[in-house]
Amino acid sequence: MFEPKGSRRDAASVIFNLPGYRVIGAVDLPLGGRRVKVAPVDLADGCPVCGVVSGRVHAWVVQRVRDVPYAGQVEVLVRKPRLVCAEPACPRRTFTPASSQLPPGPGARPG
Repeated sequence: MFEPKGSRRDAASVIFNLPGYRVIGAVDLPLGGRRVKVAPVDLADGCPVCGVVSGRVHAWVVQRVRDVPYAGQVEVLVRKPRLVCAEPACPRRTFTPASSQLPPGPGARPG
């Protein structure tokens, strides 16, 4: 049986140019098009205020991505963790990681 060796990129990286994310689900929508759900591979990230790295998940949020460069009607939902800041003295108790490909969503509060 053939098994690929080396780096294997996930569909989220290949199709949507979202390195560090993986596809966790995809469905055809009743009126046409598709809904694709992606999530980060690594949950740990640094607090935008103090920089302390945390991997403790407080809750999960879903961000709808607009302007996805893909042919056809595709809705992309990103399941992101809301992390608890590990620094007790930090005024920011929780935060949602952001990247250049997926900046904070419309309801996000400033760092």
